[in-house]
Amino acid sequence: MAIPFNFFALSRRKQWVTILLLVLALFIGFRVFQALTKASRAKAPPASVVQIKTSELAEVQPTAFNKVLPLSGSLNPYQQTLISARASGEVAQVLVREGQTVNKGDVLAELSTITYQAQVDQARAAVNSAQQSLALAQQDYKNNKELLDAGFIAKMALQRIEVNRQSAQSALTQAQQSLVIAQRSLNDARISAPIAGVVAARKVNVGDTVGIGSPLFSIVNDNTFELASPIPAEQIGQVQVGQSVQLRTAGVANEFAGTIERVNPAAQAGSRSYMVYVRVFNNGQLRSGMFAEGSILLSSRPNILSIPATAVRSADGASHVYVVNNGVLEKRNVTVGERASEQIDAPIEITSGLSAGERVVRLDLGMMKPNLKVELLDDTGTVPSAESSKDSTAPQQGLITKIKAWFSKK
Repeated sequence: MAIPFNFFALSRRKQWVTILLLVLALFIGFRVFQALTKASRAKAPPASVVQIKTSELAEVQPTAFNKVLPLSGSLNPYQQTLISARASGEVAQVLVREGQTVNKGDVLAELSTITYQAQVDQARAAVNSAQQSLALAQQDYKNNKELLDAGFIAKMALQRIEVNRQSAQSALTQAQQSLVIAQRSLNDARISAPIAGVVAARKVNVGDTVGIGSPLFSIVNDNTFELASPIPAEQIGQVQVGQSVQLRTAGVANEFAGTIERVNPAAQAGSRSYMVYVRVFNNGQLRSGMFAEGSILLSSRPNILSIPATAVRSADGASHVYVVNNGVLEKRNVTVGERASEQIDAPIEITSGLSAGERVVRLDLGMMKPNLKVELLDDTGTVPSAESSKDSTAPQQGLITKIKAWFSKK
């Protein structure tokens, strides 16, 4: 037989414990009910309500409308050179490494010059000997010319002396040419930078034996880069030398400028595109090989109302957008003008149908219909609270206070 529960028969301590357990149970049940209700609402919003994130809206504002032509490509050094050996021999010293900045004329490496110096000394000695031989031949010719004029020798004898003088002159000329060649070989044993820039590659070390034509260094001028980009044939007529280009690349925070320097007049085989070459001055942050994207500025107009092209939909030959107006989705017919570029989300001009400050849905969300109520969500997908949440335990705390006051009267 069950014993009936008598609350007032309990001690004061047990009464308090019982009351607190009841309050805790009520609180937990209330919180569970709240969570289940919120989850059911999130899973199944009313059919007359559409949830849209704030990032899926675009505000209509008058801005500069820039019509552009997109382009992209890799940044390559505007000037680069591969330095090869012009003399053969053993490498005596190498004075630079990759990444080192050099000026035009700086010595990069030297070959052993023992053999080349000996050849120069030998050629110089041959020149001195030929000069002495020519001097003797000229003096001999002069003396015999005087004898011929005096009638002491025959003309034929002077002709033989003239031949000797010409031979001595030819020998001197040949010796001088040999000295020039030997001196050039000696100079070629010293490898110098033909341009200013940065050493991009070093392919030789001390002790290596190189031959004429062996690659030694690669130097790039990183003060200026060139970007080559293909432009479709139907758009190449809008491109002119001297047009401004705005570029961006990963790893560089700010955009950087370039200028169209050349346009290839011949289309690439099989692609019907034309190569456009953009000259870019290095701002100190660019590196060779970076991939850059940007656009050619074709025209610019101020204070033009525009929205992303993805916000405009077409039906029955007319264009329309969805506007969030006083918390309700409104279908609005609009008249469009120029499109900034062929990119999917490029701005498109609105000539009528929208006013500054209105907000339109920038994407086709698929479930949009006119007159639906709009519930705006933040980027996390939750409804932003208009005011800070209050302490949910306040009602329970008030109940406990009243209970304590009641018992204090007993």
